[in-house]
Amino acid sequence: MEPSEQIEREPSLFSIKRLDEAVGVLALLAILGSIIWGVVSRYIFPQPATWTYEIALLTFGYLVFFGAVAGVRLRTHAAIDVLVTAFPLSLQRYVAWFNYIVLAVFFALMAGLFIWQAWTARNVHTIALDLSRSLAYAPLALASAGMLIQHLIVERPWAATIHHTTDSII
Repeated sequence: MEPSEQIEREPSLFSIKRLDEAVGVLALLAILGSIIWGVVSRYIFPQPATWTYEIALLTFGYLVFFGAVAGVRLRTHAAIDVLVTAFPLSLQRYVAWFNYIVLAVFFALMAGLFIWQAWTARNVHTIALDLSRSLAYAPLALASAGMLIQHLIVERPWAATIHHTTDSII
């Protein structure tokens, strides 16, 4: 088999498997566009665009949280396991299960918190664009649920990679 055939093909950015990354890219473009337009309007026009700050602020949360979904899916989050690898095998498995459960509970709590926040802020509106503040919190609830789902799919403490020697981690 050719080496190029062995390489796993990454799906298109706009496929459903990479929707989290696509939302992050669109959020980044919205942030850049709104900030650039805010600067241009401030120096060129007599009345600067006041809505640019709100767009940048709203979409920054989307960028961070949907980027975190991609980070969980791709397993690119920080994992400092120098101490854990020095533990006996049974304790390493216990720590893997503990981390799995704690993170699952955390992501579920974050999703619930943002659902509650979106509901309570539904009648509060932004100043410049008169948008409901739920537009800021509801997608964050969706992203937190996405992190939970990706965590449950990707992390597998029952088949965790156990380091047998600490030499391999340095």
